[in-house]
Amino acid sequence: MLWRFLFLTIVVFLVVLAFIYRSTVGDFLYFARKEPLPAPLTAKDIKKQNSQTAPLVPSGAEGLPIIKDQAEEVAGPVPSAVEEPQVQEWEKANEAKMPLPAEINLAVPFTSQAPFTNWDLPYKESCEEASVLMLDYFYRGASLNPALANQEILKLVDWQKIKFGVYEDTDASQTAQILRDYFGYKNVRVQYDISIDDIKRELAQGRPVIVPAAGQLLPNPFFRQPGPLYHMLVIKGYKDGKFITNDPGTRRGADFLYSFDSLYNAIHDWNAGNVYAGRKAMIVAEN
Repeated sequence: MLWRFLFLTIVVFLVVLAFIYRSTVGDFLYFARKEPLPAPLTAKDIKKQNSQTAPLVPSGAEGLPIIKDQAEEVAGPVPSAVEEPQVQEWEKANEAKMPLPAEINLAVPFTSQAPFTNWDLPYKESCEEASVLMLDYFYRGASLNPALANQEILKLVDWQKIKFGVYEDTDASQTAQILRDYFGYKNVRVQYDISIDDIKRELAQGRPVIVPAAGQLLPNPFFRQPGPLYHMLVIKGYKDGKFITNDPGTRRGADFLYSFDSLYNAIHDWNAGNVYAGRKAMIVAEN
């Protein structure tokens, strides 16, 4: 009789303990089941790889080596002496021809949009701020911690109130403007009507991609259901038919995996609140 009482007491104790520490237990089980990912590449790693690739050659001179004293004889002015739009055209053409790697994972630091798990305002509306912050810190080669991220998000919210009058639900164009005007990135673009390969191509060049999304279409079990109407997140890589993301909508959003189709189907711009009819868009900045 005594052993039954002791057994029941132990079972009840373990159940109570599991309930109290359910979040910690959940984290342990989640991270134990996470798929292995490719080694993360920093912005410096990407620059080093790019510096080892063949130099850009104008049309008509493909396959010919560019030697400084022969460059103008072979193909006219070298790219550095050509108008910038033409150089960018050559770069994009070359990128489109390059085979995509089987997998890639950029070392984008993670922060939740609620660094201290406070999901009241402004944090529940701060996915855009967290996304641009992660992209900026990737290019800076710096790490994020909750205190720093919290401070940066609040500064961004205040800046947007002055700049836009509001900080909630910034669309792709406004988010690109934040990268230009607040962070000082000169080369920022929004690309619309994108494909999965368009996203992969940017990642293959070492450029993290920010995408707006209809949050309730994202299959993320860690969202407060039914999920946000509008959301924004960073795509940092891909492997085995899945995008590797930093999703700020949950504290477990670091390296969160979405299948290509599930994430692509959810990509929609704000579109004045008619999110499901919003165009597919991505925001890309270059350092």
